[in-house]
Amino acid sequence: MNTEARKFKLSFCELSFYDHYVISEINEGAYITKELFMEVLLLLEEVYSDGQNYVYISNRKADYNVNPIDYLNCISQENMIGVALVTATESKKKTALFEKNFMSKKVELFSNLQDAVKWANSLVE
Repeated sequence: MNTEARKFKLSFCELSFYDHYVISEINEGAYITKELFMEVLLLLEEVYSDGQNYVYISNRKADYNVNPIDYLNCISQENMIGVALVTATESKKKTALFEKNFMSKKVELFSNLQDAVKWANSLVE
């Protein structure tokens, strides 16, 4: 895969795949279910099929709803070595901190996408 993004637009989000990380942006007002997360996991398995390590970056620009248990149960791929949660608002940071308690992967919170990408690249290199 090259360093330019390979983009996929699903009904509820857009995914931008890079060599060492994927950036997800969920649509405004979406309600995310376990079934929708499975769509993302299938793409992750396809793009990183060679077992290449990567980081999942959740760029949380929009307001949406999700069952945190469904979300957390879906982050189980072995080659996903970390999760970056990007949010600028205090309420979303509180939600992200709560989610962090249930994740078995390395998880960091960021207020901007650039710092999340730097962290992702540092984990994979």
